[in-house]
Amino acid sequence: MNRILNWAAATAVSISGFAFATNARADDKTIGEKVDNVVDKTKDKAQDAKANWQNGRIYTMLGQVTNAALTKGGFDDMVKRFNDADRNRLGTWINDKNNKEKLDTLDGRIAQFQKDWKAKYNEDFKIHKDDVVFGNANFTVAQGEIGKDAQLAGEKLPPADNTKPFGGDKNLNAGRNVAYVTVAASHGLAELKVPLIHELPDMWKIDVPDRVDGKKLYDNVLKHLTMANEMKDKWPSDVNEGYRMVSHHVLMAILDVDDNAKDGAGKLGEDAPKPVDK
Repeated sequence: MNRILNWAAATAVSISGFAFATNARADDKTIGEKVDNVVDKTKDKAQDAKANWQNGRIYTMLGQVTNAALTKGGFDDMVKRFNDADRNRLGTWINDKNNKEKLDTLDGRIAQFQKDWKAKYNEDFKIHKDDVVFGNANFTVAQGEIGKDAQLAGEKLPPADNTKPFGGDKNLNAGRNVAYVTVAASHGLAELKVPLIHELPDMWKIDVPDRVDGKKLYDNVLKHLTMANEMKDKWPSDVNEGYRMVSHHVLMAILDVDDNAKDGAGKLGEDAPKPVDK
């Protein structure tokens, strides 16, 4: 009888141990899955943080290029926000003393614009809170990488290319971070896709169509500032919306998009924006 009881007890312990081990393994698997989920979420958060940081850098650049376009003597500063090859190409025109009179004319237009802006908003034209001005649905950012992503914001990314037209790099080598800023149609202006290229150490630059030379850029900026200024009676009541409107004009000028176009998409590494419908 004692042998039977001992056998039964041993069997119970054995079965209990098996059940415990099975449950432990099941718990271990659950814990492993939880760890994997935590790791995945951590990676996602890190990627989101990196993307948000770069978005912030892009907003800063958009504010800088807009401020430069509305600053007397700021034409050269605006061009510094362009890709390497574009800076080299356009810098030749800027440094030509024969173009000083044109730049003086542009400064006169800027002075008048600044005067009217201050009368409307009681402040000088100067974007300080670029995250407020550009961190909204009117300006959306899509980031990618040359050689890794096939498309970005609906546009096919170009193959790797780091030739040196005009003495500067195109900066489209494999692994290069690139982006598009989509500017929603607003204020009677077309939707835009602004192509951007990341340059070291941590700066975003606009990839300007190669067909835009110094005179074309000058003509475009003068035309769009004049257009915006002549619409001063219809400027938005909110100053940040006003900044968005002016930035939209400046970006259209840089990309050489016709003001009557329905849309205009600059393309990374190409000579000109795609044809636009009028």
